[in-house]
Amino acid sequence: MKHKNRFKSAPKVVFWISFFVIVLACITFTADYLGYELPDLVPESHRCSILPETRSVQSTVNVIRARRNFTSHVAFLKVHKAGSTTMQNLFFRFGLRHNLKILLPKSGNYLHSAAQQIPLKAGEHYDIFACHTVYRRQLFDNLLPADSVYIGIVREPVSRMISSAYYYRDVFGVKYLKRIPQSNFIHNLVNFQDKYDPGFFSHTRNTMGEDFGFERGIMQLQIKWYLDQLNSQFLLVLIMEKFDESLVMMKRVLKWSVIDIIYLKTNSYEHNPVILSATERAKFRNTNFLDFEIYEYFSDVFEIKLKQMDDDFYDEVAFFKTVLNEVSGFCLKNNQTENTVLTIQQSTWDEKFQVMKSECKRMKTKELAFLSKLRSKYRNS
Repeated sequence: MKHKNRFKSAPKVVFWISFFVIVLACITFTADYLGYELPDLVPESHRCSILPETRSVQSTVNVIRARRNFTSHVAFLKVHKAGSTTMQNLFFRFGLRHNLKILLPKSGNYLHSAAQQIPLKAGEHYDIFACHTVYRRQLFDNLLPADSVYIGIVREPVSRMISSAYYYRDVFGVKYLKRIPQSNFIHNLVNFQDKYDPGFFSHTRNTMGEDFGFERGIMQLQIKWYLDQLNSQFLLVLIMEKFDESLVMMKRVLKWSVIDIIYLKTNSYEHNPVILSATERAKFRNTNFLDFEIYEYFSDVFEIKLKQMDDDFYDEVAFFKTVLNEVSGFCLKNNQTENTVLTIQQSTWDEKFQVMKSECKRMKTKELAFLSKLRSKYRNS
């Protein structure tokens, strides 16, 4: 009888041995596939779930695996009135989220030379730079580690000029803009530039050229050569008119997460719409030829990069726009507690993540206030 019972229990023993072997094999396969230990880095919901026919799970695992090597050394060229304050806020939040060192000038919001930066302890280095400066390759190379990448941004020159003219006249009271008659303000500025805006560089004349480091009075034949140099030095130049597409492209190139590129618009200034005639546009282009050359060059480069994106790129852009709408609605609600969170579910392009009210506060923080908080953080560390 004892022998018979032993034989009857044999199938159960075989079953449990087989079960544990399968579980162990599943865990081992998953760990090998991902390249790191499961308990520390992979959400429990992803374990033993790598099914070739399940596109969203497979893609998410690929995203997790790729993000192990995400880019954390970035210098961003902050171009005036081209969405760059929104981008700066994004880079500052990225730095704080990942406990990186953010390079700041000792005072103000403009870095003219490396000597102005807040010093670090021996052996430390900065990871992120996103303050105003004039681009110089040697300066950027000296600010961050050797493997840093450079990101820029450009905006259609007419819309950039109009936004800048109103902003610097009304907010900062810039003298040459205040002298222009308010009636037909922009039209006067365009039609009588030699009278009101005679300089080669100004808030409303070849501003992008100055920010990108072009020399004053550069000859037409030299422009293409310098643009090619910039293109070889900048990993990516974003296009403000395609802001969300630019961010999704940047996310993919830098191997970032969706939460790293969410934003709320900052530093925008409302003004009456202005439409220039064909003659006025031609006049403006003639005196702002440098900004047009820059914008058209990098727009062409951006279009080439768009064509090189994977087939699901625009699907991710659509998803990103949906996320932005959810984040905006969440952050603009005032009847919520500090502990309220917005949960964005797992997608083909990312893991599930949460947006907290603290993130909303950071997205709403103005440039100078953010700089002040970062300086206080460094002083107290």
